[in-house]
Amino acid sequence: MDGVTHERCKRGYAPDGLTAIWAYEGAPRKLIHKLKYKYISEIALSLASVAAGVLKSTKRSMPHSPNWSRDKFTLVPVPLHWVRRNLRGFNQVEEVGKTLAALMNWEIKPLLVRKKRTKSQVGLKGKERGKNVVGAFALNPSVRVNECTSVLLFDDVWTTGSTIREATRVLKKTGYKKVWCLTLAR
Repeated sequence: MDGVTHERCKRGYAPDGLTAIWAYEGAPRKLIHKLKYKYISEIALSLASVAAGVLKSTKRSMPHSPNWSRDKFTLVPVPLHWVRRNLRGFNQVEEVGKTLAALMNWEIKPLLVRKKRTKSQVGLKGKERGKNVVGAFALNPSVRVNECTSVLLFDDVWTTGSTIREATRVLKKTGYKKVWCLTLAR
């Protein structure tokens, strides 16, 4: 599922587009749930391997969408707050991202930190989700890449887009010009 952000919607700090590898149903949903809520970190390798295969075999669906086999990106995993990361033992997005970046020959950089401990988005309505993540992210002061780099913001699931939009806002506000978003599922 590919989508370039509509020109009227690009005002401010919107993502340049979004690609979701799978629909959030069936096997992808079950695997993401096991990774995220049952803490089975080994699933990350399988998800990343299959996702890389899907991306490599995907042809451009629109003129401005990425050519996954050729374009170079800096993959930026959406960070967890340190409390949630410590409880889970890992950041599921980062774990999938490490393998995916290696398989796609992309860089991976933790450009963002989660500075605010937010409630889980599960069960929140659209507006509540948006309010929940406002101010949650900041640029990681210890990591820097050239602002001309194409950034690929990576998350596990896109539901309302609140998390991705807020993280993109921080990246664009601090100088990153092109931010495409990639999720495992939508």
